[in-house]
Amino acid sequence: MKINNFITFDIEEWFHANYEGLDTSQYRGISTNLESNVDRLIDICDGYGVKSTCFILGDVAKNKPYVVKKLFEAGHEIASHGSSHKLIYPMTPEEFRADLKASSDRLEQITGQKVVGFRAPSWSVKREMLGWFYEVLAEEGFLYSSSVYPAKNTIFGIPNFPDIPHYPTSNPVLEIPQSVMNFFGNKVGYAGGGYLRFFPTWLIKQQIRKNNKEGKPVFIYAHPREIDIHQPRLKLGVMDDYFHYQGIGGCEEKLSSLLEEFKQSFIRMDEYVKKVQAVTTLI
Repeated sequence: MKINNFITFDIEEWFHANYEGLDTSQYRGISTNLESNVDRLIDICDGYGVKSTCFILGDVAKNKPYVVKKLFEAGHEIASHGSSHKLIYPMTPEEFRADLKASSDRLEQITGQKVVGFRAPSWSVKREMLGWFYEVLAEEGFLYSSSVYPAKNTIFGIPNFPDIPHYPTSNPVLEIPQSVMNFFGNKVGYAGGGYLRFFPTWLIKQQIRKNNKEGKPVFIYAHPREIDIHQPRLKLGVMDDYFHYQGIGGCEEKLSSLLEEFKQSFIRMDEYVKKVQAVTTLI
């Protein structure tokens, strides 16, 4: 049986981040390279005949609707990344619902199509909120989430969470968690963001093949800023600065290499969810 993989992009501005003590309000209104970076991501995908899933902030849809329209017209899935990159776990269920609805409404006004996928900013879903989190998504008509880091990180993650697509609750919302690998006795991500930029391409390819052989889909994820060496820089502490910026110079080449290697396996997440639903119905 063929295993599907996914290429996903979190479409947000260069300053959208959730580091402790970071005030991003000072950066709003500064000229950005978001549109040209998105154009480049579209071109890269087109070069390999791949369609991605794009988790887009409501603020981007509000301020730069033409970016959303470009991605949609190029055949990429439009999904929600929340409204303004706020963490989910400090929210109440109703605050999350309002944030979710505001983002999806803006996206749907641009595309005319229902948004069915969601990704939490900074993987900010904790175990104690799983019940209401998936319940709200289901009630708002979402079919899947790609929001859980199934290991422990310093600021996010749910240890021992299954690292395969599954239904975590009785609600009909599929979770497609981040892919992890064993690294010196710890589970860590390897296929997106700072992990993608840190680990060598050969190791990432090896891990994707390993996961696929075990029947596990893998999603790669990146942000537009991660292919932009000319972006403005956030004022961060030493460790946060390293994690945020290391490897950016080689990220585009790495993405291209991965797309070329696995191009036959990539599908949009909404298409994958439909396949899972079809199999579930047959069972």
